Amino acid sequence: MKTSTNLIIITLITLFILTGCITENKAVLNSFKSGKSTVLVCPVLILTSKTSTYDSITSQRIADYLNQKNYAEADVTTLCPPPNNKWRHNEARMLTESSELFASYVKQQKLPDNTFVLYPEFYKGGPDDIIIAVHYLLINNKGGIAMRGLINSHWPEFKQVKPRTTADCVVVFINGFENKMTK
Repeated sequence: MKTSTNLIIITLITLFILTGCITENKAVLNSFKSGKSTVLVCPVLILTSKTSTYDSITSQRIADYLNQKNYAEADVTTLCPPPNNKWRHNEARMLTESSELFASYVKQQKLPDNTFVLYPEFYKGGPDDIIIAVHYLLINNKGGIAMRGLINSHWPEFKQVKPRTTADCVVVFINGFENKMTK
């Protein structure tokens, strides 16, 4: 009995370490939900196993969505955090590493209060570079995480859309974002 309890505790600690320590902060999310914020939408990072590119046109679609929903006053920014180009089998770990890089980057920018920065990442994989995941981070000017999204083929938001294009990825992002806004 004691061995199984210890094994469960070790497993939980290991899962916590593997999935990272950076998590969403409910107070930061509630601050964003108050609707009195500015959101700077970074160019979308499109990452394949061989390349990474930034896409501002897709970022504008995301900013337009945020403005239409009156979630914030959103605009595209030229701020480009350093990309996390390290591919791993553990997507949660990749998102955690992106979170750490992004939070550090945002803190260095010395942005005004009530400013949030949104960083979307679209991942492509396999020999045909098919869409395999949509990640996003919404962080306040102090590096606090309001939202952290990891949406892949295991999630309904991804399955419903079956994304093939960056426009499809925006729909996946919107579905995931809406779910977090209504919780």
